[in-house]
Amino acid sequence: MTLEDHRHRVTLYTQDKKPLLVDELKNWAEQGLRHLPSRFPGLKIIEATIEPDRVKLTLDFQRIDEDLVRVLQTFKAEVKNIAKKKGFEGGSLWQWQFDEE
Repeated sequence: MTLEDHRHRVTLYTQDKKPLLVDELKNWAEQGLRHLPSRFPGLKIIEATIEPDRVKLTLDFQRIDEDLVRVLQTFKAEVKNIAKKKGFEGGSLWQWQFDEE
């Protein structure tokens, strides 16, 4: 198994690819990313880019025995929960599916 076998390059999209991840929502997405390694010890975020309609991630699972989908769902749920607590009323924030390279 090579180092690349443990890396996942994924793109998460906002609902209908709306440009929602700006200002406060972008800050909350950054906060959610910062919390991921503490929620999943051993997870390494190699690269993260937040654009208005998507989050691009390169994650290293070499030292973690966890499912990619669970990690992504945890991130999306945290950002959505923070947003709702702060008054976000835009309905769904994320698309269910994601792209993986």
